[in-house]
Amino acid sequence: MSLPVAGRARRRGIARRRLVTVVAGGIGAAAVFIAAGCGGEGQRTLSIATGNTNGLYYPLGGGLASIWSRHVDGVNMKAETTAGSVTNLIQVAKGESEVGFTQADALAAALAGRGRFPEPMPLASLGKLYPNVVHLVTIRSTGIESVQDLRGRRVSVGPPGSGNAVTAWNVLEAMGIGEPDFTVRQLNYAQMSNGLKDGTLDAGFIAGGVGMPAVVEIGVSRDMVLVPFSEDEIATIVGSEPAYSGFRVPPGVYRGIDEPVLTPTLWNLLVVSRTMEEGLAYDLTRTMIERREDLENISGVASFITPPSARDVGDFPLHPGALRYFDEVLAVRGETPRQRRER
Repeated sequence: MSLPVAGRARRRGIARRRLVTVVAGGIGAAAVFIAAGCGGEGQRTLSIATGNTNGLYYPLGGGLASIWSRHVDGVNMKAETTAGSVTNLIQVAKGESEVGFTQADALAAALAGRGRFPEPMPLASLGKLYPNVVHLVTIRSTGIESVQDLRGRRVSVGPPGSGNAVTAWNVLEAMGIGEPDFTVRQLNYAQMSNGLKDGTLDAGFIAGGVGMPAVVEIGVSRDMVLVPFSEDEIATIVGSEPAYSGFRVPPGVYRGIDEPVLTPTLWNLLVVSRTMEEGLAYDLTRTMIERREDLENISGVASFITPPSARDVGDFPLHPGALRYFDEVLAVRGETPRQRRER
């Protein structure tokens, strides 16, 4: 199977990867950038593809790398910064990363071989993680109050190769807004934040967990607005992209957001190659669930990673090793096979 090249970092060689290991301690984590290299004697050095440093994939991926390196025999896991979901899916499919974070809509496209993926990708999931909230962010002075107000404006959809961009275009197209209707900017979170601050950008999409650092930072420094969606708009988006649902961002999460804000949401998952050894997939899944509290010290979104929730991947393929773990742990909890199939 010939797969598309997964970005400049791979073309420049594995020795120039930007890698991060996050060592959990207290209630936080310390990031250490190192070069790819060999682990200890008898260990395999593996990698997990995360995202950019302003999102949640990055610290959670570092936390997982630390947990797996300490608690899975023979594994030395490194966390790699990337452009996001699309890049992660391609790297995992090509065998350039063993594990990757992804949004559900990007995974659906990868498995079907559509959009950014010219053919179906041989991927499976280790489980569902936490919901990604679609933050449509602007500054009050722009006067933008609805998604339809984006017409004629300068809007960031996210960087190329990111799940953020996939999500932004899915939402915009469902709303009948196309590329000719606004000035497209493809910025990462830091660039988008700077653009909103200096007035060179009117609005931008940030898809991530509740409490996204990039959104928090904008709210602290500017009079930020989370643009709301109507119930009818959410229904239209769900009709176009069934992976989505509605979610109300609670007041108090971001400065200046004092009322619940209805917005689209979708889930994040961990993916691996379908050819990953069953025993390794089992151990990675088991350790992630058993050490969930370590991840909660990094971000509260990790509280969503429970066996029943993680097992519920819908129509996505679950790796046999992950399936074996979930069947075992849910059987201990007294769930019948029929109940597990219905999840």
